[in-house]
Amino acid sequence: MTIELTPHPELPVQPVEPPRARSMAEAPLPAYESHSSISVYRACPLRYGFRYVERRPGEVSPGQFAFGNAVHKAFEAFGLARIRARAEGTTEPGREALQVALDAKLARSGLTPDEVEDARRRAAPVLDRFLALEAGTTAEPVAVELGFGVDVALPSDGQAEAGAVRFVGYVDRVDRAPDGSTEIVDYKTGRARSQADVDADTQLTAYAFGCARGGLRDPATRETLPPASRLGLYFAESGALAWTTRTGEQLAAFETGLVETVGRIHAREFAPRPAPWRCRWCEYRRECPEA
Repeated sequence: MTIELTPHPELPVQPVEPPRARSMAEAPLPAYESHSSISVYRACPLRYGFRYVERRPGEVSPGQFAFGNAVHKAFEAFGLARIRARAEGTTEPGREALQVALDAKLARSGLTPDEVEDARRRAAPVLDRFLALEAGTTAEPVAVELGFGVDVALPSDGQAEAGAVRFVGYVDRVDRAPDGSTEIVDYKTGRARSQADVDADTQLTAYAFGCARGGLRDPATRETLPPASRLGLYFAESGALAWTTRTGEQLAAFETGLVETVGRIHAREFAPRPAPWRCRWCEYRRECPEA
């Protein structure tokens, strides 16, 4: 038996329309910013508009970041296991913990079996160097992938009241030094950089800023961690760890730059900034009018 449904005579039928895509001129702006989003905007405001305002998915090759993501996951899993072991008084993890996490991440990466094997061979010395570094550290691990969020005041534009932007981030690793101060480490799987590059690294500055503003808390005690006494970039493939520091003046300059950039975002300044080396790797290169 077939039952036909007819609309109620007093209720007009409303045509169903597909959701309309909203342009970056009218779509809601992001509720928060991060070092990643600010870096994208400064490199190319149009790419920021595509990704963070219109939220276009973009074109990313399968497995494009597979190796780096797998190494990061291995380091994260090891760090979590080490923190748990020290809290429970059990045996600390060994290389197996690194390998299991790496293999699990590679299995879900979209790589072919041959590519997975190549990645495992490439990662073998990376895991060994990381394990050796861990064996020699005197700092106490506090957290891995520790998130933070701090509110940064914005100036009034003369028409609206002054507001604030929420600045967020995730720190790869947070340790407590023997003197009780905070140490922050960010993992990198690309080429090693010079000390000058590390001293100028904006991502480390962003982490130092979040920590100095009270954004990092010890997951075990919920106590606010003190400002970072030093920050480091660990280059996984070479095994080099380069330390640096940030002054109060540097953090103030970072905040000034952050506020200025957010002001341009709120003014919806999304002009393209094409450059051959930049556009070549952009996920929106096929749809960008300037590519």
